[in-house]
Amino acid sequence: MSASTHVPDNDPDASAGVTEFQLGKNGLTQAGNEVRWIAASADLEFPPVPFPSRKVFAVAGEARLRMLVTRHCERLLDSSLGHLFPRDPQRFALGVERTADFVVEATGGPACYSPSSGRSCMRTLHFPFVIDERAREIWLAQFLLAFDDVGFPEEIRPEFWNWIEAMSIRMINRRTMRAQPARYPLADAPIKLSPFMKTRRPPIMCPR
Repeated sequence: MSASTHVPDNDPDASAGVTEFQLGKNGLTQAGNEVRWIAASADLEFPPVPFPSRKVFAVAGEARLRMLVTRHCERLLDSSLGHLFPRDPQRFALGVERTADFVVEATGGPACYSPSSGRSCMRTLHFPFVIDERAREIWLAQFLLAFDDVGFPEEIRPEFWNWIEAMSIRMINRRTMRAQPARYPLADAPIKLSPFMKTRRPPIMCPR
């Protein structure tokens, strides 16, 4: 594999000549007299996120949206992602309420979240937790089950799902594969995410 000429736009000495750094058949190309470069690339592509319209709140109502968030978090607590949640019941309830406040406001309900949290970036808020592609798939699968658990209205499921499915890609902060994260249209999600629907309850440690 031969090296191709590549000059960065901000190179102050373009006349010096540089070559693009590439892999040969037997490994790295040998160092020469010119600077070698690796072309710029993006590791993770973020798709556009379609935030839901007010129809979601109008049809579901605040109480059912809060039920959905609560049930989803309960399922996650019972899954292999349970370690991401506090075990203290009061702290867990506060976290669920905060998440529900965000969902209610984002879907057109009263401003329960932004007055106390401002314009929070969900990706930034999740940086303290290791979230990979598999964690995203578990998160989405438990939402599908929570839909049925609380009787979330069928007519608004696609709109709500399109929002959380796209947004969930932005929560990934640890890559385990080079391919871009899989996409899960609602029509295909129940089958494709079925391997991630089983929950695992963490063992209860008896006090000694």
